Amino acid sequence: MLSTNQLFFSMLLPAIVCGTIIVIVSIILRKNEYSTPLHWLTAIAIGIGYLIGYIGIEGKPTFLPKESINWLFYLTILAILCSTYWVSSRWKCLISQLIYSVALPRLLLSSYFQYIWGPIEGIIRWLCLSIVIFIFWNVVQKSFSALPTGISIPFVYLGISGGTAIIIALSGSIVIAQHAGILISLFASILVVILILSRIKRNESNLHLFPESVSPIVTFLFVSIWINGYFYAEVPWVSALLLVISPIFSQVNRISAIQSLGERKTVFVQIGLIALCVSIAIIIAVVHSGLIGEDTY
Repeated sequence: MLSTNQLFFSMLLPAIVCGTIIVIVSIILRKNEYSTPLHWLTAIAIGIGYLIGYIGIEGKPTFLPKESINWLFYLTILAILCSTYWVSSRWKCLISQLIYSVALPRLLLSSYFQYIWGPIEGIIRWLCLSIVIFIFWNVVQKSFSALPTGISIPFVYLGISGGTAIIIALSGSIVIAQHAGILISLFASILVVILILSRIKRNESNLHLFPESVSPIVTFLFVSIWINGYFYAEVPWVSALLLVISPIFSQVNRISAIQSLGERKTVFVQIGLIALCVSIAIIIAVVHSGLIGEDTY
């Protein structure tokens, strides 16, 4: 059971800080007529919130990470830096995606490369993971434009964060689940801020806080937590796969039959399919954990 101090520093304080920065960001964007170059400020809010939560869980970061999960502190900083130039050049974005998609598995799974996998197996797994990360990154980026602006984006990633935390906790790692818990608090705070702003000013309900420049921080955090959960806990591979592919269902609005339903129903279909995907992943993790009887997974 988490202590009151741990809950405050790992979830409540990050949410307060992130929400406060988001309010400031919304004011700045409104004054600048929602200028695209300033949208990376949302990544700052998520990044700083996560760094505070990380310190609340892991304590002061070591210069050279001792465990895979310790890389998240430095990867978050890199993701924030990526977001500052994300709209400046398509080539910079593509090169960054390729470099980090290749680097992330090697950094997070160094023990597997050194002690468990042979050279050939290591290269094959490395290549497969890099491809999955690259594809997921682009899916996240496209989901920000596919989902309507406003509450739908933080709501979707709040659900994925919640599913991730539950699945990893069921799979035997409370510490890694706590890192997913930070994401829950961050997306929840953004959701609450947007809801409050929409009460004050109606046009704020469509405040666009998730442009493409936010995709590095979202990708780095989810991918790093999932890799840690799968390789260093006992997350079922089917649950991990369902979490990874869940944002793809944001693209169903491109189907003409779905478009004919109208904007509001289309949003329900998008969110419903994503929620279904995450729910199935949770059910599989519950069965795998043996909580409802003998493990029949």
